[in-house]
Amino acid sequence: MKQLIQQSKIFLGLYLVFFIAGGFIFFNMERGNEILYFNSLHTPFFDEFFKRITQIAELPMLVLILAIAIRFGYGTGLILTVNAGLALVTNSILKKFIFASQIRPAVFFEAKHVQLNFVHGVEPLTKESFPSGHAAAAFALFFMLSILMKNKMWNIIFFIMALLVAVSRVYLLQHFFRDVYFGSLIGMLVTTGFYLTFVQSKYYQNITWKDKVLLK
Repeated sequence: MKQLIQQSKIFLGLYLVFFIAGGFIFFNMERGNEILYFNSLHTPFFDEFFKRITQIAELPMLVLILAIAIRFGYGTGLILTVNAGLALVTNSILKKFIFASQIRPAVFFEAKHVQLNFVHGVEPLTKESFPSGHAAAAFALFFMLSILMKNKMWNIIFFIMALLVAVSRVYLLQHFFRDVYFGSLIGMLVTTGFYLTFVQSKYYQNITWKDKVLLK
């Protein structure tokens, strides 16, 4: 645990600020008010920006990132792939079997007869809102990258990228804040558990091919 904290202390520090501030928002802001706030900020630029940002945590982009990671070592690719997969599986189990009845913002506000500014080209989802798979995948991916990267100033960039993915889900009317808040927590916890139990294990350290690269 000490090594994990040392390697990603900047990312962890930023996440702690987000976790505390997000907890305040979660407990003090009525659900839906955050949606109305972000909906009031709609501009053509932000529409396109967040449409692109949200794709970072979708399968095609994740595959691309993992393919690039393999270039730096098969072990890195393995770690990032399994970690992201575990975060998504954990999130999907919660979403589909425990919180399956949680509706999305579009349905929530339709029942209240509130008109929203939808983003062109983004189909509003209707069910299985909690927790956010995009937030879970983004925080799992970028938290693990912050641990593995030797240049720790990347921690700041990685945290911003993960946070922007989470914000994009609220802006695009796909999730409430609570969905991305707990989705991010799932990503962080899964990554912590996977790093401590697998990456630091003797089994992984003894894998002979983990440091091999795809191209020299």
